[in-house]
Amino acid sequence: MTREEARFADIFRTLHARHPNCLKDEWLTEPCRLRNGRRDPRPIAWSRRNGPWRQVDLLWVGAAPGNAGGKGAGELGAHGTRIPFGGDVAGANLDVLLGSIGITRNDTFITASLNSLPAAGGGEPTFAELAARAGDYPSSLHSLRDTMLAGGARMIVALGNVGLRALTAAARIEQHGLVLPTQRKLERAGLARHQVSEWPGALAPDDDFLAGWQQNWSRPLPLILWLTHPSAQNMSPYAGAHTVFHTRMLAARDALRSAVREHLGRHLPSERARYPSDGIYALKEWVELIGPRHEMLDELWRRKGV
Repeated sequence: MTREEARFADIFRTLHARHPNCLKDEWLTEPCRLRNGRRDPRPIAWSRRNGPWRQVDLLWVGAAPGNAGGKGAGELGAHGTRIPFGGDVAGANLDVLLGSIGITRNDTFITASLNSLPAAGGGEPTFAELAARAGDYPSSLHSLRDTMLAGGARMIVALGNVGLRALTAAARIEQHGLVLPTQRKLERAGLARHQVSEWPGALAPDDDFLAGWQQNWSRPLPLILWLTHPSAQNMSPYAGAHTVFHTRMLAARDALRSAVREHLGRHLPSERARYPSDGIYALKEWVELIGPRHEMLDELWRRKGV
């Protein structure tokens, strides 16, 4: 195991400390089970299914796993498949965004502010949920902090307000405690939707985070790109091209393409490639559940020229 893999493995073991069956199953081929053998009703969607355990150019931070409208009972969504952004419109939209810059889930790492289904059965996590223990971590923000340090991304993409608030808070825990900055504070610090920003001085990470970053990567902090969350409430392949659901998708795609071209020096594809058949895309849950639905939604976007 490489040093980079070992960092991710430590996070995995800490998050799944209550799941004995997961500790030797880094691909989560079976659902999380508690020590009594019962399924955990709030499984943790953090494993090799989130992306490669190595340095990545892009790290994606969402709000929390959804369940494709199942409120914890459905088989689709990360709660059921252990694959983040899987099975619902948000996941299919994210795959469109990935394809627009020529990458797949095998090339990048996708995480969330809370890596388990919120008690409400979906949607945004509460502050209490973010502050609650996550495995052997004091809070979910602590696991996000370690994920950022392990991934060494050149750019972190915050998907929605919660993702942005959580990632900035996670880097400041040791100095400021569990405090989520308000959207107004983020904007006053210079962060703006669909624009690439350096880490704002007013929200600078604490000394321990900076030391960990330099020890691991010896380069400047990652850039931050704040995108509109690709949920069905914001972007929908079913909506007409004249609607805000369509224009929001175009705005997010164009902002992402511009960011990776100008700041990461990536060559952008003129057309999105089809899904590969290896890695995450070879998992049973992808092949049987997520893939067919995402391909159908992907085709809807293609018909609209996206």
